[in-house]
Amino acid sequence: MRKHNFYFIIAVLSFFITSFSYRKSNDCAEIKNGKFYYFSKISRDKVNVERFDSMQLETNTKNGHVLRSKIIWIDECNYDMYINALSNSKLEKMDSLISVTPTSVEIISVDSTWYICHWKMKISSKEIEGSDTIYFKIDNNR
Repeated sequence: MRKHNFYFIIAVLSFFITSFSYRKSNDCAEIKNGKFYYFSKISRDKVNVERFDSMQLETNTKNGHVLRSKIIWIDECNYDMYINALSNSKLEKMDSLISVTPTSVEIISVDSTWYICHWKMKISSKEIEGSDTIYFKIDNNR
C-alpha cells in the first residue's frame, strides 16, 4: 500500500510541476499579426499595437500619437524593428537616427493573454535594453 501511495504522490507532483512550468515560448506565430497593447514605462499611458507581419502601428490612447514601424522577422521569435521608419511626416534628427537603427526584439515567453519580450538597441555608442509585457487585445473574433 505504501508503494502505491509513493507512486501516486510522484505522479501528482510531476503533473503539478509540468503544469506550472509549461511555457509556450516557442509558439510565437500568433505574435506576427494581431492587436496588442502595453503601458508606456514613462507615462503609463496605454498604447494600442496593430501588427501586420512586417509593419507595426502603435497608437497612444491618451494623445493619439502614432508610430509606424518596420519589422523584419529573423526567425519565429526574433525580429528587428525600425521604430517609426514608416512615418508619414519629416522626422527630427534623433527620431531620424532611431528610425534607421534596428531594435532587436526577442519574444521570451508567450501566454494566453500576454507575451514578454526583451529588446535591445544601440545608438551611437550607447546600448539601451529592456523588457516589456505586451497584452493580447481580446476581441469577439478571437
